[in-house]
Amino acid sequence: MGLTAADRRALEALIKAAARDPRVPVELARKMVPGQGDIEEFAYGLVSGMVLGNFMALFESRNGRQADRDETADVLATVGARMPLLRKAIMKHLELR
Repeated sequence: MGLTAADRRALEALIKAAARDPRVPVELARKMVPGQGDIEEFAYGLVSGMVLGNFMALFESRNGRQADRDETADVLATVGARMPLLRKAIMKHLELR
């Protein structure tokens, strides 16, 4: 069945909000990244985890259960399609520094 329209909008809103202001995850990544690591990749992983974690917690609180297989596949498809927006926002933020 997949995600409901309300759940899909909530996920897309989280992604857009993270892309609008990647400053906090980038600064966290800057403080946490190992000396030999790539800050861009670390920040991308950090913000991706934050978006997915927030959405899954929101989904569970709204629906009283974890996402099923179809809903999870829908989440991953949406994230896969929209995450380049986050990468671009992170790159833009790092270029401005």
